[in-house]
Amino acid sequence: MRILVTGASGFVGTALCRELLARGHAVRAAVRRLSPSAQTGLRQILIPDLAGEFDRRALVEGVDAVVHLAAVAHHAAGEPETRRVNVDATARLVEAAAGLARRFVFMSSVKVHGEDSGNAAYTESDPPRPEDSYGRSKLEAERLLVEHAARSGMELVLIRPPLVYGAGVKANFLRLLSWVDSGLPLPLANVRNRRSLIYLGNLVDALARCIEHPAARGPFLLSDEETVSTPELVSRIARALKRPARLVPLPTEFLRWAGRVVGRADEIRRLTGNLVVDASRARRLLDWHPPHTLDQGLADTARWLRSERGSSGRERTR
Repeated sequence: MRILVTGASGFVGTALCRELLARGHAVRAAVRRLSPSAQTGLRQILIPDLAGEFDRRALVEGVDAVVHLAAVAHHAAGEPETRRVNVDATARLVEAAAGLARRFVFMSSVKVHGEDSGNAAYTESDPPRPEDSYGRSKLEAERLLVEHAARSGMELVLIRPPLVYGAGVKANFLRLLSWVDSGLPLPLANVRNRRSLIYLGNLVDALARCIEHPAARGPFLLSDEETVSTPELVSRIARALKRPARLVPLPTEFLRWAGRVVGRADEIRRLTGNLVVDASRARRLLDWHPPHTLDQGLADTARWLRSERGSSGRERTR
């Protein structure tokens, strides 16, 4: 198949392009900056601003499927910029794809459902309740895509992953990795929660399945096979890094109060709260099963961190 991937130079996009090329697909990569070290066979197309003015029909012409990964995810961007990129650019891209691409695969987020699944796992039919601008923008983009697909007959796939980890991970998971690697104690021993995660290798395998499988339609929640508590995750990260897991007990309510005081309330809420997804729809309809275990994913992430920082754990001079 001929596939357009937006956000192709990002954390997920780079791995997905590698996977699609390995499967024999022709990949057109929309990137913000051209890379001289791009994978062999990858056709890069420079698009500095996906929400800007350019010929989108020329970008999409000749492809069978579009995988739209490009998005603004960080809070610092502000709600207007988040909406411009995550909603407006998506609307213009899918309009351009009408009558050209047969399938449109959109990277949404579990955040369309909210931040805490409570005692039960989220399913695709649960009502949306996004709690931040990123979640709201993804939900709005999903809804406009559904409307467009209903009018045009385009095959639409919506992917809602939880936290993605793997080589090249950034933000909160990288901070957690770095803290465990430092050997400093983490006050998380008393946390009693369950979290779904997905390893990058599992996510790109599922994305490839959603491009290729004839039954791929509608929303899919994806995750690794296992869910873990935060203390268990810390222990398994420590094992992968060959570090001691220094977990100390503190009341969870104290941690949440401290998070509010120091401006880290969202981060502490994720470390102490529940977020579990039910990925059985993907397993049933697509016959998809994560090819990598949690421990294999953490081991790969640990190897990457070591390669970046050296065996001592200190970041290498660049």
